Amino acid sequence: MGQSMVAIVEDDCTGCDLCIYHCPFEALLPLATNPPGRTHAKRPVIVVEQNCVGCLSCIGSCPTDALHEVAVPPISFESPLLNPSTQGETVVVKRWKNRATRWA
Repeated sequence: MGQSMVAIVEDDCTGCDLCIYHCPFEALLPLATNPPGRTHAKRPVIVVEQNCVGCLSCIGSCPTDALHEVAVPPISFESPLLNPSTQGETVVVKRWKNRATRWA
């Protein structure tokens, strides 16, 4: 059984941020600015590949099905983790309430 990762189709991402709160590893973060030429008003969410462990808990949270699984072979010399894609600057999302122990 191989490892999995999550990928996002940026054109399908509406920036609703629902997936961010379903990721226990903070592997989904919004870009700091909206890319030029984007039709949606909100900035898209990207996968921080170094943080994604492939648990796939975020996939069901996307209302537009922009998230999908990417299978990584068990023996891979071209792993996305070895050669991460270039990513824009992201914004930190406060996931916890002040002085609380529950999800925001």
